[in-house]
Amino acid sequence: MYDARSRPTLAAARKLRPMRARALPGALVLGLPAAILAHAAGYGSGHAMGGSYHGFLVTLCIAGTAGALILAGMLAWLGAKRAMQGSILAARLRGYLPAWTTLAAATALWFSVAESIEPHHQSVSPLPLLAALALAAWLVHVVARGILTFLAAIALAVHSAAHAVREPLPSLRFHQTPRAHRLLRATRRYARPPPSAVIGA
Repeated sequence: MYDARSRPTLAAARKLRPMRARALPGALVLGLPAAILAHAAGYGSGHAMGGSYHGFLVTLCIAGTAGALILAGMLAWLGAKRAMQGSILAARLRGYLPAWTTLAAATALWFSVAESIEPHHQSVSPLPLLAALALAAWLVHVVARGILTFLAAIALAVHSAAHAVREPLPSLRFHQTPRAHRLLRATRRYARPPPSAVIGA
């Protein structure tokens, strides 16, 4: 039996699916710097994350972060043409940002991959390590939200300034009173002698 109440639920589910898929690349990009931060907090300077692949991971982290910033700036500029307020534009940009739980999962994934390619080393207690992973994911998530809000405000301000319309200056035209207008017309009318006076002369 068809239930009309199921239509809003289906519509909401269809709307959430593309948003989750849209935030997946952001989770993978932001998960790597969060994993590097968590590794530094958990192991300190004892050994580098990824062992001999540490340089590659750092280069990948820098390239991914720079690419994400460039893409976010482009999206902010394009979105500024349709958004009237910075809060609206920032909310649209945050749609590409993964949830904190998704980012924490991506952080754990990058951490596990890096640990699997490292040589054997002394292990640490899992509880502080899990706390470091969660804290690093939360910190990166907060910083990313702040950057998106800042980019939205900058893009909207630049777009508004570039398309600002100058207000016309007030008219300085002299407004004559009816009496002054009649006197001016009479003066102009008799400024020259009438044609009959010219012919008689």
